[in-house]
Amino acid sequence: MRGNPLRDYLNDDQFQKLWENGYLNERAVRDRYIRDKFCQLREQHKPKTIIVMLQQEFPYLSTETVRKIVYSKEGVVEECLY
Repeated sequence: MRGNPLRDYLNDDQFQKLWENGYLNERAVRDRYIRDKFCQLREQHKPKTIIVMLQQEFPYLSTETVRKIVYSKEGVVEECLY
């Protein structure tokens, strides 16, 4: 994850200012990025493959953790249906 993963909501300057001042929760930003990336890749890959790809991008997370992030209550299943 590089740059501003919340580009749909904040421009780069706003994101940087909020990040520098500690107003953004790193975990929440990471989880949002993972869910959005899963949605983007769903049309091209199987869910199991996407989860492995995301786990490789975030090697400090287990495959099971990535799966929990993607399929959490406020997770991707509902969000991808828009």
